[in-house]
Amino acid sequence: MASASTKDYTFLILTMFFWGGSWVSGKIIVTTAPAFTIGFLRFLLASILLVPAAFLSNSHRSNGITRHTLMQYAAMGFIGIFGYGIFFLTGMRFTTAAQGSIIAGINPASVSLWAHVVHKERLDRKWKYGGFALSFLGVLFVIGIHALIDYQPDYIIGNLLILCAMMTWGAYSTIGKSAMKVSSPLQTTAGSVVFGTLFFSIGAIFEGFWALPAMTDMVFWTNALFLAVPVTFLSYIFYFSAINDIGATRSAVFINLVPVFGVLLSLLILQEAIYWTFAVGLILVVTGIAIINFPVKKGIVAGSDSNSANRATPETEARLSA
Repeated sequence: MASASTKDYTFLILTMFFWGGSWVSGKIIVTTAPAFTIGFLRFLLASILLVPAAFLSNSHRSNGITRHTLMQYAAMGFIGIFGYGIFFLTGMRFTTAAQGSIIAGINPASVSLWAHVVHKERLDRKWKYGGFALSFLGVLFVIGIHALIDYQPDYIIGNLLILCAMMTWGAYSTIGKSAMKVSSPLQTTAGSVVFGTLFFSIGAIFEGFWALPAMTDMVFWTNALFLAVPVTFLSYIFYFSAINDIGATRSAVFINLVPVFGVLLSLLILQEAIYWTFAVGLILVVTGIAIINFPVKKGIVAGSDSNSANRATPETEARLSA
């Protein structure tokens, strides 16, 4: 058991490292190619890995895929892969990787908020709703308070676009919760990524992606592969391996490391300036998410942990979050 836990915690830390690094990679890759081309090739590469994995691991459930399920995959692909990707990639042209990763820290709050509105899900303790307030206060520090100190219109535009990306991810997770009633998380992820790739392909064709300088640019391909393989495919495998072994409740706590890694890597790799407002925002966001995910022993039963796994699923596809 000890060795299994060590493996799972290693997987989780690597996953959060990859997801945090995706913000740095995103900042780099948007300087090499337009958004549709980036999204198309990134998710095309991810699809090549995800689709066979979905068939191999879930062939016994293939009869559960109906026209309605395919429509759900298409909606998820449009909202959570294509829509999120456009907001993310466009936002990263304007803001910094550090600011983007801090704002992205509210992702679990967005997922919970949509679940509350659409599925009428409730947190197990009323005081946990204070986590929402702290998280959004942290975002306010990054978007609003910092603008009063160092006014940069580009940062404001980019940060608002990243915030929109987080909201689309919450909507994506809501549809995914319904889709996973008849298909596995891996099938759902693969299906949404395939449809997202198709949506991106339309724009990529108009951009004439095959003739772009990025097609022979090692910087572009290095980052496209990083976003497709470690960030999207491997992180999915690692995260759900950990959920299966140690449960969704303990696994979800590690989500707090994503903005931390994002800020540290943006400082080390991109040498971005880190202001005190970023630090305050980061602390508030991480604290808020920790409150939302704080385990309450009385409310943890076998069934609830299974439901938590479904709620945690959208976090996995994101990077799909990045």
